[in-house]
Amino acid sequence: MSENEEMKGSTAAEETAAVQPADLPEPVVTGNEHLEIISHNLLIKEGDEGRGSGVVLNLKNIAGADIGKAVFKVVLYGAGGDVVDTLEEPMMDFGRDKIRNFRMECPKPDADIRSYAVSVLKTVLTPEPEAVGNDIVSIMKHGIREAEPSAREEGKRSIELAIRNLSDKTLATIVFEAIFLDGEGKVLDTIHHRELEMKPSSSRAILITPSKAGAEAFKTYRVSVLRTVTTDVEKVQLRRHEIRSVEGGEEVRGMLKNISDVKADAALVATFKDSRDEKIGTRVAFIKDIEPGAVKQFHFIFNTPEGESVHSYTLAIGEIVEEDNTPVVPPPVSKNTHGGCHC
Repeated sequence: MSENEEMKGSTAAEETAAVQPADLPEPVVTGNEHLEIISHNLLIKEGDEGRGSGVVLNLKNIAGADIGKAVFKVVLYGAGGDVVDTLEEPMMDFGRDKIRNFRMECPKPDADIRSYAVSVLKTVLTPEPEAVGNDIVSIMKHGIREAEPSAREEGKRSIELAIRNLSDKTLATIVFEAIFLDGEGKVLDTIHHRELEMKPSSSRAILITPSKAGAEAFKTYRVSVLRTVTTDVEKVQLRRHEIRSVEGGEEVRGMLKNISDVKADAALVATFKDSRDEKIGTRVAFIKDIEPGAVKQFHFIFNTPEGESVHSYTLAIGEIVEEDNTPVVPPPVSKNTHGGCHC
């Protein structure tokens, strides 16, 4: 609203008060424990010949927290004291200790509003952001990071965490659950984020970004540590893989890393599926004698059965049981459609 509109609104309200009939209610606005009403006036637009078309409020957030949503009830009166319209108007995302002008207009284009009564039906406070570690992983600080727009695409907001491995062991995998919420506390997205190979007593900064469309507009969050796995359990990790079509089938290439302090063997189990997500076949590759801290490449060819076509594949890593040379395989650690992946 322009300064001219505000001045006209103030002047019009004074003139109306001076000449209003006895049955025309006085303009009144009532706040609550979260909203302070600094001032209020008739809203008069330029070119409307002095007719009131709604209400403009000047508000202050005194809740001590962000207000995710406030709902106002507005009763609008005409010159004779008759009710022209009754509205319920929401206001979203009002930051703590902020001051804001908020306009509420009558949807009837020919209305001539002379007075009003406004009250706050409800306010919903935005939940405080939470990030909780455990006895192995400490979350030292956390907050929302506003990403700068890049040349390729608009930047997205992320949760930024500073974490520390409190144990005396290398953590092979740390799994975080991040829940992204809007200003009212409604869930927009849930992400399971993995961090790999964190050395004892080390720290790092990480970012967790939502994946669902629209969830980057989140206002608050909850983060927790779901699971930690040490190198005693997970010695070898898949660091890169890709698939390409070759004569007679599909070639899978990639790299494994031994993140433990001892020499390790691994069984790599690949499962291939068609476009209906039905299994075509499985291939097992044994990779032995990977030195501590070393990266080892692998590649093999899956001979596609006649009449079939590979649409996606999963890779899982398990330890080799020496007694019968049978791989013990955990749940899949990666899944990809036909194409490349860097893990």
